[in-house]
Amino acid sequence: CDQCDYVASETGNLKKHKQIKHEGLRYPCDQCDYAATEAGNLKKHKESKHEGLKFPCDQCDYVATAFRNLKTHKDCKHGSMKYPCDQCDYVAKHYQSLEAHKKCKHEGV
Repeated sequence: CDQCDYVASETGNLKKHKQIKHEGLRYPCDQCDYAATEAGNLKKHKESKHEGLKFPCDQCDYVATAFRNLKTHKDCKHGSMKYPCDQCDYVAKHYQSLEAHKKCKHEGV
């Protein structure tokens, strides 16, 4: 890029970079103040915020506005993914929670 340190491997990527970062290209939502930098993100925004596209959990009352959020919910709340502490009986549903537990309970932080 002739305006910053960005380096692209394809000319299309460089063109898109310049439009978004230096020319202020945005895709504004016609129903609120949101503005996306990519058309696909605007479509996802409108579906989840204005068109009521929802992803309900088939195991409880949880409803997500994005499929990836439903997947995370199901993995954490209904899945078998657990993170046991190797120093006590504590079991976390998230790796970050296990790390915080270890620091707080076993490292004296």
